[in-house]
Amino acid sequence: MRSAVEWAKVRAMDADGVSHRQIAKRLGINPRTVKRLAEASEPPGYRRKPAGSMLDPLEPVIAELMEEWPEIRSPRVTEILRDEHGYEGSVDLVRKRMAAMRGPSERPAQRTGYRPAQVMQIDWGEMPTRPKICGRERRIYALVCSLPYSGAATAHFSFDMTVESFLEGHVHAFEWLGGVPRECVYDNLRSAVARREGDQISWNARFTQLRGHYAFHATACTPATPREKGSAEGAVRHLKRGFWPARSFESLAELDRLYADWRERYALPRRHASGHFIVADRLAVEREAARPLPPAPFDYAGRRSSRVPLDGYLKHHGSFYRAPEALIHQRVELRFDRDRVWITHQGQTVAGYERSHAPGSWQPAPRMRPEPPPPIERTPVEAPQITPPELSDYAELCA
Repeated sequence: MRSAVEWAKVRAMDADGVSHRQIAKRLGINPRTVKRLAEASEPPGYRRKPAGSMLDPLEPVIAELMEEWPEIRSPRVTEILRDEHGYEGSVDLVRKRMAAMRGPSERPAQRTGYRPAQVMQIDWGEMPTRPKICGRERRIYALVCSLPYSGAATAHFSFDMTVESFLEGHVHAFEWLGGVPRECVYDNLRSAVARREGDQISWNARFTQLRGHYAFHATACTPATPREKGSAEGAVRHLKRGFWPARSFESLAELDRLYADWRERYALPRRHASGHFIVADRLAVEREAARPLPPAPFDYAGRRSSRVPLDGYLKHHGSFYRAPEALIHQRVELRFDRDRVWITHQGQTVAGYERSHAPGSWQPAPRMRPEPPPPIERTPVEAPQITPPELSDYAELCA
């Protein structure tokens, strides 16, 4: 077998017009070999004839099993081949043959178009850095809500990914949109999907209450298929790269103000990268097409029933909030959201506080122990000066 270098030389000299006999003489090879190399479009290579596999005659049996039982696995197929057809090979060989016969399992991507206010895609994103808030570095999460038709998006920031933060983000997103989209799409978030077995989905109970309150459809993406919510994925990247870098703030409320200003000044007036339209113009169309909001917003706040202790302070996430003294030893309900904590008794709010994210804080501060009384000032008393008698006087008295 001739080398690839000889093939290249023969092809080059043949292109120069050198005869095959001259090429054979220069390279010291047979003229018939020169003719074969000159006509070959690829360099010569050694190719071993496939020896075949012990599974080749059994492939029709495997195909029949796979057609009749689509969910069958290689261990069971191996058992059948060994018991009924005398197969002596390994399970791994059967597994590879079945994978080759099934072909690629990934579905081809399909670009989807959207109508105004038809879909809102929702996903969590963790911010790249941890700013220092309340004396320590904190993780910041953003619930990003994106509208694929217009490319517009909004975000709700929090220190956690609890179901209360998840529901609060929905309420704020619908208020920002000025309406409700027809459908919301999720990536199997635990706050929305409590359990999933194949196509059978069990939705979170509180999320179901939110769906019923705002009357929208919900869809969970196919597991491990992020392209089904590509708009939300892009919105999370835009938030991390376009808004987050070089920002400083002292609280989540200040972060909300910074984000709202950036969204209105830069994110919405921009020209869409692929659609080449102004995002704000299409957002106005979506706001007109959205379903109207219900008369009252959804009550997303968390709640916990508790008995007021003797000192009157109820604990929530490491901080303490005092109930009225008249409710000591009575059962009250502690309500909370991202920014507030309040206490209700028999349906009435009896105390309210700004939520503290600094563990160990007390609202209001405990009463300070009184200082001890100051020492009594003593008034000096003037006593008469008494001069003792001389010793000689004592001698006279004793005589």
